[in-house]
Amino acid sequence: MVYPKDSNYLNLLFQDIKSIQKIAVLLNGKMRTPKIEALYRLIDWLNARSTDKMLKLSLDNSSLGTNPWFSGFIESDGNFYCEFKLNSEEIATRIKGYMRVSQKQSYKLSTLAPRYEEAHNNSNFSLMDKIREFLDVKNVTEIQRNKTNYIELAYEVRTTKKLSCEILINYLTKFPLFSSKNLVFLDWREIHQIRISRKYKSLEGTSKLIYLKNSMNTKRTQFNWDSLNNFYC
Repeated sequence: MVYPKDSNYLNLLFQDIKSIQKIAVLLNGKMRTPKIEALYRLIDWLNARSTDKMLKLSLDNSSLGTNPWFSGFIESDGNFYCEFKLNSEEIATRIKGYMRVSQKQSYKLSTLAPRYEEAHNNSNFSLMDKIREFLDVKNVTEIQRNKTNYIELAYEVRTTKKLSCEILINYLTKFPLFSSKNLVFLDWREIHQIRISRKYKSLEGTSKLIYLKNSMNTKRTQFNWDSLNNFYC
């Protein structure tokens, strides 16, 4: 069931047992964070209601570049950005194009649930450090995220250098995004190409840069869903 959460979001709710079982099967063995504790609780709940018991698989420690897990993570917690200045001749300077992902520093384990060994360490640093390593980024940065009624401590990784951006572009070409964020990525990729080729040094190139930036994220007004034609089966 799909229903609006507020003016900006929709919720997708699964309630029937067959759908919940399928979700558990799809997630089992694919989790990479302490949130595996919630999956284990779900599997325990399903096993208590079925004679066909599901084994609880361990955290996935495979390389991030070998599967689409990181693509899904970016869908949820990643954002693409472009920044630049205009000089006196209206030519772009000091161009920055990067993707950032952030995650709260620790996962809050349920006080009512068993302390599963896989989720005993509830820090998300290890995951973020693996993302840093995969993208060839120097550091995982500690940041603060402003929430409605509190400030949340989080970790952040940014692809600020050319190599990191190109690793990400190659990855997302192989394992594409499927939400409207894919359209943002395509614009961001074109911005990166303009930056590297230095085409921004002409008025035409700067105009293209401005156009692309003004179509990203919340400024986008045109959408298409062609990417869903190749959605994972």
